[in-house]
Amino acid sequence: MIKKANQLLKKHNITHAYASFLMELYRQDGMTQAELHKRIGIEQPTAVRTLDRMERDGFIQREQMLEDRRAVRIKLTNKGKGYQKILQDCVQELNELALRGIDKQERALLIRLMNTLNSNLES
Repeated sequence: MIKKANQLLKKHNITHAYASFLMELYRQDGMTQAELHKRIGIEQPTAVRTLDRMERDGFIQREQMLEDRRAVRIKLTNKGKGYQKILQDCVQELNELALRGIDKQERALLIRLMNTLNSNLES
Protein backbone atom coordinates (compact mmCIF):
# COMPACT_ATOMS: atom_id res chain seq x y z
CA MET A 1 0.00 0.00 0.00
CA ILE A 2 2.77 2.41 0.95
CA LYS A 3 4.68 1.68 -2.27
CA LYS A 4 1.59 2.35 -4.40
CA ALA A 5 0.70 5.45 -2.33
CA ASN A 6 4.20 6.83 -2.93
CA GLN A 7 3.83 6.17 -6.67
CA LEU A 8 0.56 8.13 -6.75
CA LEU A 9 1.94 10.97 -4.63
CA LYS A 10 5.33 11.24 -6.36
CA LYS A 11 3.98 13.35 -9.22
CA HIS A 12 2.89 15.91 -6.58
CA ASN A 13 6.35 15.88 -4.92
CA ILE A 14 5.20 14.41 -1.61
CA THR A 15 5.41 11.02 0.09
CA HIS A 16 3.05 9.01 2.28
CA ALA A 17 4.95 10.35 5.32
CA TYR A 18 3.93 13.92 4.45
CA ALA A 19 0.43 12.73 3.55
CA SER A 20 -0.08 11.16 6.98
CA PHE A 21 0.72 14.42 8.75
CA LEU A 22 -1.24 16.55 6.31
CA MET A 23 -4.37 14.41 6.61
CA GLU A 24 -4.28 14.64 10.41
CA LEU A 25 -3.83 18.41 10.17
CA TYR A 26 -6.79 18.64 7.77
CA ARG A 27 -8.86 16.97 10.50
CA GLN A 28 -7.53 19.32 13.18
CA ASP A 29 -5.10 22.08 12.29
CA GLY A 30 -2.95 23.40 15.11
CA MET A 31 -2.21 20.19 17.00
CA THR A 32 0.99 19.90 18.99
CA GLN A 33 3.88 17.74 17.78
CA ALA A 34 3.13 15.31 20.61
CA GLU A 35 -0.52 14.96 19.59
CA LEU A 36 0.43 14.44 15.95
CA HIS A 37 3.00 11.72 16.49
CA LYS A 38 0.60 9.82 18.76
CA ARG A 39 -2.27 10.03 16.28
CA ILE A 40 -0.11 8.89 13.41
CA GLY A 41 1.50 6.17 15.50
CA ILE A 42 5.17 6.92 14.94
CA GLU A 43 8.03 7.66 17.32
CA GLN A 44 8.73 11.26 18.36
CA PRO A 45 12.21 11.45 16.68
CA THR A 46 10.75 10.26 13.36
CA ALA A 47 7.94 12.79 13.62
CA VAL A 48 10.38 15.61 14.35
CA ARG A 49 12.52 14.76 11.29
CA THR A 50 9.46 14.60 9.03
CA LEU A 51 8.07 17.86 10.40
CA ASP A 52 11.48 19.50 9.91
CA ARG A 53 11.37 18.56 6.22
CA MET A 54 7.73 19.64 5.89
CA GLU A 55 8.57 23.02 7.42
CA ARG A 56 11.59 23.37 5.12
CA ASP A 57 9.35 22.55 2.12
CA GLY A 58 6.71 25.09 3.17
CA PHE A 59 3.84 22.73 4.11
CA ILE A 60 3.68 23.60 7.81
CA GLN A 61 4.87 26.19 10.28
CA ARG A 62 5.65 25.72 13.93
CA GLU A 63 4.30 28.11 16.55
CA GLN A 64 5.52 28.24 20.13
CA MET A 65 2.56 27.89 22.49
CA LEU A 66 2.29 30.78 24.92
CA GLU A 67 0.74 28.69 27.69
CA ASP A 68 3.51 26.06 27.54
CA ARG A 69 6.84 27.12 26.05
CA ARG A 70 7.92 23.48 25.70
CA ALA A 71 5.00 22.67 23.38
CA VAL A 72 4.95 23.53 19.70
CA ARG A 73 1.76 23.87 17.68
CA ILE A 74 1.85 22.69 14.05
CA LYS A 75 -0.14 24.79 11.60
CA LEU A 76 -0.75 24.29 7.90
CA THR A 77 0.55 26.92 5.52
CA ASN A 78 -1.39 27.94 2.42
CA LYS A 79 0.76 25.49 0.46
CA GLY A 80 -0.12 22.70 2.89
CA LYS A 81 -3.81 23.56 2.73
CA GLY A 82 -3.62 23.53 -1.06
CA TYR A 83 -2.78 19.82 -1.10
CA GLN A 84 -6.02 18.68 0.51
CA LYS A 85 -7.88 17.93 -2.74
CA ILE A 86 -4.80 16.28 -4.24
CA LEU A 87 -4.50 13.96 -1.23
CA GLN A 88 -8.21 13.16 -1.23
CA ASP A 89 -8.00 12.21 -4.91
CA CYS A 90 -4.91 10.02 -4.29
CA VAL A 91 -6.59 8.28 -1.33
CA GLN A 92 -9.67 7.61 -3.44
CA GLU A 93 -7.58 6.21 -6.30
CA LEU A 94 -5.55 4.03 -3.90
CA ASN A 95 -8.74 2.67 -2.29
CA GLU A 96 -10.26 1.89 -5.69
CA LEU A 97 -7.12 0.02 -6.74
CA ALA A 98 -6.84 -1.90 -3.46
CA LEU A 99 -10.52 -2.85 -3.28
CA ARG A 100 -10.99 -3.80 -6.93
CA GLY A 101 -12.95 -7.03 -7.17
CA ILE A 102 -14.08 -6.96 -3.52
CA ASP A 103 -17.84 -6.63 -3.04
CA LYS A 104 -19.59 -4.59 -0.30
CA GLN A 105 -20.10 -7.55 2.01
CA GLU A 106 -16.43 -8.53 1.74
CA ARG A 107 -15.40 -4.91 2.33
CA ALA A 108 -17.48 -4.77 5.52
CA LEU A 109 -15.81 -7.97 6.72
CA LEU A 110 -12.39 -6.59 5.85
CA ILE A 111 -13.05 -3.42 7.84
CA ARG A 112 -14.22 -5.43 10.87
CA LEU A 113 -11.14 -7.65 10.68
CA MET A 114 -8.77 -4.68 10.33
CA ASN A 115 -10.41 -2.95 13.31
CA THR A 116 -9.96 -6.14 15.35
CA LEU A 117 -6.30 -6.39 14.31
CA ASN A 118 -5.68 -2.76 15.27
CA SER A 119 -7.42 -3.21 18.63
CA ASN A 120 -5.39 -6.33 19.35
CA LEU A 121 -2.13 -4.57 18.54
CA GLU A 122 -2.99 -1.48 20.60
CA SER A 123 -3.78 -3.45 23.76
